[in-house]
Amino acid sequence: MSTELQGRTAVVTGASKGIGLAVVRALAGAGATVVAGSRTTTEALDALVKEGSVTWVPVDLAEPGAAERLVAAAGERLDILVNNVGAAPARTGGFLSVTDEDWRRTVDLNLLTAVRVTRAALPVMLAAGRGSVVTVASVNATLPDPLVIDYSAGKAALLAFSKALSKEVGPKG
Repeated sequence: MSTELQGRTAVVTGASKGIGLAVVRALAGAGATVVAGSRTTTEALDALVKEGSVTWVPVDLAEPGAAERLVAAAGERLDILVNNVGAAPARTGGFLSVTDEDWRRTVDLNLLTAVRVTRAALPVMLAAGRGSVVTVASVNATLPDPLVIDYSAGKAALLAFSKALSKEVGPKG
């Protein structure tokens, strides 16, 4: 274990498996205290929690107030936010099979969860004059695929959101 991030606190969304779990593992391994948010846990995440520097917060970021609960679990300090939550449901029936409700669910999960968690985290970071927001997008943001048309659109919007936000708050630390 390194101590590069000793004394730093991170929040990671979509933290129970895949990229999110790898990020939690890397941050904890670098010495950070990590708040891992996900709807469910896994054996691998539970093992990291048992090691002591990771706290799991069961949270469905589509629910009202969930982003605020997740960020509040970090306490007074928040140095790193990793917006990772996302899913790419395959749309094998083509564009015409994707309903408005499918679009709403996909955009809510792949864009608006990051917007909500960032909105909850940013005041803490701005008050401290420092912080990093890392947002995991997808190659589909710039190379859209018709089998995941709504996911691709949501990730492209996530990329635009992240770039615009960096221009606004980057100069503030």
